[in-house]
Amino acid sequence: MKKITFLFAIALIIIPGTHIKAQEVTASLDEALSSYKSDNLENARFALQGALNGINQTIGKEILNILPDEMNGMAKVEAGDDVTGVNTGFAGLFISRSYAGENGDASIEIVSDSPLLAGINTILAMPGFMTSDENQKRIKIEGYKALLTKNTDSEGVVSYDIQMPFSGSLLTFQCSGVDNENEVIGMASSIPVNEIETIAR
Repeated sequence: MKKITFLFAIALIIIPGTHIKAQEVTASLDEALSSYKSDNLENARFALQGALNGINQTIGKEILNILPDEMNGMAKVEAGDDVTGVNTGFAGLFISRSYAGENGDASIEIVSDSPLLAGINTILAMPGFMTSDENQKRIKIEGYKALLTKNTDSEGVVSYDIQMPFSGSLLTFQCSGVDNENEVIGMASSIPVNEIETIAR
């Protein structure tokens, strides 16, 4: 009972900050409480997961609303927008947006509790950043530490990956077709990470 009450309280705390209407999740929470009282733990867990998915979807949509519509001449691909539970089976917070233009393409992906977080945080926390890969280095964007990796395919096309941990989530920015590192970092700097962090908390 205490676990159900705690989760219900958490949901009510999250709801006002993200403009989620309480009625969108209360039905699932009521079902979870009823199932718990009836010792139907499997259904209680399923109902709680449904409520959590609803919250994550709304948070994801709010984050999509503040992401740039355009980056360096690349326009967002409407069909490429994705949030938790819409086009993926991922249970946590997942947001994805793609961009395309004549000279290249890019994408933003945000994943909560990514399995890559521990490794990237370890690299970024090293006092003296050392790597055998000359195409990989530590950078700072808007006060956040990030790992930048440069890739070149067999046809000579350059792409960059920027991985930025924040508040238990991992933001990955990928860009292909732009070979100027500073230009790519400038594009990544247009992502409102502070606002995203506030919403995703």
